[in-house]
Amino acid sequence: MWGRKKKVGVALSGGAARGLAHIGVLEVLKELGVEPVAIAGTSMGSIIGSCYCSGIALKEMEKYVASMDWRSFLLFSDLTLSHTGIINGRRVERVLKSFLKDKTFSDCSTDFCCVAVDVLTGGKVVLSSGSLLEAVRASISIPGFFSPICLDGKLLVDGGLIEPLPTEAIKMFDINFIIGSSITCERDKEKYSYLLREDHRTLKGQVYDYHNIGTGNAERFGSLHNIFKKKSSSENKKSISVQSILDTSLNIMQHEMTRRYADLADIVIEPEVGDFGFFDLTRGNEIIKRGRVAAEVKASEIKRKLRL
Repeated sequence: MWGRKKKVGVALSGGAARGLAHIGVLEVLKELGVEPVAIAGTSMGSIIGSCYCSGIALKEMEKYVASMDWRSFLLFSDLTLSHTGIINGRRVERVLKSFLKDKTFSDCSTDFCCVAVDVLTGGKVVLSSGSLLEAVRASISIPGFFSPICLDGKLLVDGGLIEPLPTEAIKMFDINFIIGSSITCERDKEKYSYLLREDHRTLKGQVYDYHNIGTGNAERFGSLHNIFKKKSSSENKKSISVQSILDTSLNIMQHEMTRRYADLADIVIEPEVGDFGFFDLTRGNEIIKRGRVAAEVKASEIKRKLRL
C-alpha cells in the first residue's frame, strides 16, 4: 500500500490579487490530508508557495490579508516613473521580508521553486536556490509595473509571461502526481465583449500627465489611481476604466497560455475569481473563500485518486 503512495506536487498559478485563492485551496488540501512534497509558484503563486514552504501557517497568511490596509499600501507604494517600472517595489519587498526574513530555499521544509523570465534572452528561469526573497521578487515583477530584478547575470520579470501555471517547472522534483491551482476568469468574457462594443470616443481626452509624478504621489497619477480605485457597477457601465482594460488584457493573456500547462496536471482546481480585479487586494478574504469552494468541489476526486 505504501509503495503506491503518491508524491504530490502542487502548482500555483499567477493572477495578482486573484491568486490569493491559493490560500483557500491549500487549506482544503490540508484538511483532506494531502501533504505535498513540493510546490511551484508563478507570480502571486510564488508568494503563497514560498510562505507555505518556509513554514508560515495558512491561517497567519489569511489573518495578514484581512488586517492589511491594502488601499493605502497600493496607492502610496513607492510610485516612480523610471525606464523599467512605475513601482520600484521597496515597500513590497518589506512586506515579503516580514514573512521570508533572510531564508533561502534550503530552509524550506517542503521543496519549492518559482518561475521567472529572463528578458535578455526570453527564456524561462526556474529558481530553486539562494534567497527566497530575491526569487519571489523576480517572479512577481509584472513588466511595466515592477522594475525587473538582476540576479546571476539575468534580468528577471514575472514568470507568468511563459509559464502561468508551473506544472512543468514542478517536475524538477521527485513527484508523481500534480495538483494545479489555476485561477479562472470566465466572467471577464462579458466585460471584454462590452469593451469591444463601446464607442472608442469614450477614450478621448483620457490623457494623463506622466511627467508630473512624484514618488508616493498617487493622487496626481490618474491612471494608477484608477487602477486601485473601486468603482461602482453603475460607473463601470458608463465608461471604460483603466482597471477594466488592464484586467481584461492580463486575463486574455493568461487564459490562452494556461490551457496547455493545465493539461500536465492530474487534477486542476479552478477558483472562479473573474468578478475580482487583478489588484483587488482589499477583497482578499472573499477571494480566499473562492479558493476553498473550488477545492471542496474537487474533494471527492482528490480523495479517490490519492486513495485518502
